[in-house]
Amino acid sequence: MSFRKASEADRALIENLFNLYRNDLSAYGADFAFLDEKGYFEYGAADELLPFGDGVETYIIEDGGHPAGLIVVTDERYALSGCAWCFQELYLIRPARGKGLARAAAEGLLLQKPGRWCLSVYKKNQPARAFWNKLIEARGTLVCQMPGEEGMTDLVFDTK
Repeated sequence: MSFRKASEADRALIENLFNLYRNDLSAYGADFAFLDEKGYFEYGAADELLPFGDGVETYIIEDGGHPAGLIVVTDERYALSGCAWCFQELYLIRPARGKGLARAAAEGLLLQKPGRWCLSVYKKNQPARAFWNKLIEARGTLVCQMPGEEGMTDLVFDTK
C-alpha cells in the first residue's frame, strides 16, 4: 500500500473515484438520489478536491501500484471549531477493501499531521462507523461525539 498527493494529472481519476464513492454513499444519504446526463452524481469534484493551496489535500491510495481509492484531508478552515485537521472523504474500491489500505493511509496522515482531528460519518453507515471507531481507539483519544448535519455523527479526537 502506498498513498501519494494527487496532482492535476489525476483529474479524471479523481472524478471517477469520487463518483464511485458517492454511489456507495447513496445507500445512506438522500443527497445522492440522481445522476446527471453524464452519469455522475455531481461532476466537478476534482475542482474541489485538487490542491489549490486552500487547505484541501487529496491523496490517491494505491494497491500494488494501481489506484484503489482516495482520501481527502482539510486544515482548520474546513474543520469543526478547535480542530486542526479533518478527514473529509475516504473511499476504496470494493476489491481493495479488507486489506488494511484505508487504515494504513489514515494512520500515515495522522502521523504526518498530529493534533486535534474531526470527521463526520453517516449514522447508518455501520462499516464506516466501525472503521473510524477502531482507528480512533488505536491512534487517538476521543474528545467528543455529537450529532452532525442531517443523518451524520461528528467525531473529534486527538492523536496519540
